[in-house]
Amino acid sequence: MSSFCVDIPDEDVGRLVDALCANYKYQDEIPNPTFDSEAESGPDSLETIDNPETKNDFANRMTREFLMSNTYSYELKLAREAAISEVPTPPNITDPSI
Repeated sequence: MSSFCVDIPDEDVGRLVDALCANYKYQDEIPNPTFDSEAESGPDSLETIDNPETKNDFANRMTREFLMSNTYSYELKLAREAAISEVPTPPNITDPSI
């Protein structure tokens, strides 16, 4: 498998991650998937939990999703254009009584 890599100066990585997290709505806390609103209040019944996905992992995932989405959109556009170019013109149908 090939790798697609970019080099980012160390001093810019934080800016890049922060921008991706802000633009793609990273949340420091997420809804607790095991939250039970009827359970007694306590540390095991928190409505939200710390996001297990780090900001770096989130930024990496958003970058991959961006590349996949753009590739798919482009290929879908090409397929539509190819399909449209192969559609025959409508048949010529006349009414002999007119």
